[in-house]
Amino acid sequence: MKNLFLAILVCVSVISCKNTTDKAADAVQDAAETTEEAVTEAVQEVAEKVESVADAVPSFSDPAVQQYVDSYEKYLDEYEKVVAAKDMGAFAGLAEKGQELGTMAQEISGKLSGEDAKKLSDYMTERSKKLQELSTKMMQQ
Repeated sequence: MKNLFLAILVCVSVISCKNTTDKAADAVQDAAETTEEAVTEAVQEVAEKVESVADAVPSFSDPAVQQYVDSYEKYLDEYEKVVAAKDMGAFAGLAEKGQELGTMAQEISGKLSGEDAKKLSDYMTERSKKLQELSTKMMQQ
């Protein structure tokens, strides 16, 4: 009788441990899924913030430099519209505006402070990538 009681006790203990193990495994799986969702959301938020910072137009202490950057932004907007419209005539007309911007860039180059020079360089690097993408797109049409 003692052996029977001991066997029942062992079976109950094993079943109880198995249930506890299953519950623990479920809890770990739920925690992993929750963590994965949180990480995915955080990565998306960071990507959106980086994109908005890259698209932001910096401000400059010298009004002439700021005017140049604002003019360049308008030029890019117009360039993008011309590419979307697939208008080769208007595309050729952008060359004159590009030359004007080149002249403006030469005029402001001597007015840049160290900090403004760095900001302008970073800005122009990012914008030149966009301009290159648009030019490639226009030539493929």
